Amino acid sequence: MRRILFILFVFVCFSLIEGSLAFVNAQSLGLTPAMIDAKVKRGSTYTQAFTLSNGSNARLRVHCSVSDYWYGEHNERLMGRPGTLPRSASLWVQFTPSEIVVEPHASATIKAIITVPLTAAGGYYTAPLFETDAVDSPALAAQLPGTTRATIRVRFQGLILLTTEDATEYNVEIMGGRVAPPTDSSPLEMQLDVRNRGTAHARVRGLFALFDEAGRLMGRGRIDEKRYMPGQRDLFRGTWAGTLPPGHYTAVVTLSYDRAGMEPATLVYEMPFDVH
Repeated sequence: MRRILFILFVFVCFSLIEGSLAFVNAQSLGLTPAMIDAKVKRGSTYTQAFTLSNGSNARLRVHCSVSDYWYGEHNERLMGRPGTLPRSASLWVQFTPSEIVVEPHASATIKAIITVPLTAAGGYYTAPLFETDAVDSPALAAQLPGTTRATIRVRFQGLILLTTEDATEYNVEIMGGRVAPPTDSSPLEMQLDVRNRGTAHARVRGLFALFDEAGRLMGRGRIDEKRYMPGQRDLFRGTWAGTLPPGHYTAVVTLSYDRAGMEPATLVYEMPFDVH
């Protein structure tokens, strides 16, 4: 499966049992890849390997599970039990092994078997969870004079985004927009109200150009990519740090996103504005 982007969500909890704090550098523990964005065929089975690296001095036992991934009313991230949130792929995933021990300064690989149902159509999502515990027995540490005993728990949360190669609908639209002109203390800011009416997530990216009333190009820029889940509506923002003399202008924004098995889609939107 094609890996596009690696983003790592790491939640680290250190629980001190007795003695002084045992410090573990969070960067010494790693997950690769942390994000999978793949096109899949309905009715097919895929194997995805995850590598966990342990740069600490402790032996770590890793427990594997999955959680549903979606978004809330205010576009906040939601997590839920497998199979409880919309467009869940959690029940498609089985880890082998589901638990593994990673030795100090070593790495280990866990495989996720992903079975895509024949009835799947569009995008489906799940968040793999890898939770670690120290293997060493607290009882053994207690027998050693002057030994600090601590429990180390680290939780890695990844993300799997799957899109079927066929039977997927793409429909991203711009509902409206506005431009806030630049001032002495703030850059020009543009906002587009964007909604994804399709059945799969879309990675929307943008370019813009600024023209004066005579059609002369006054500036241009790029808007960072933003992911829209199926049905999601959110603002797509861009800024420009230049200056403009008083007058009438038009911002021309071009948005594009990829579609499985098709050419990328392109949207163009114009927003007039005045600088006083």
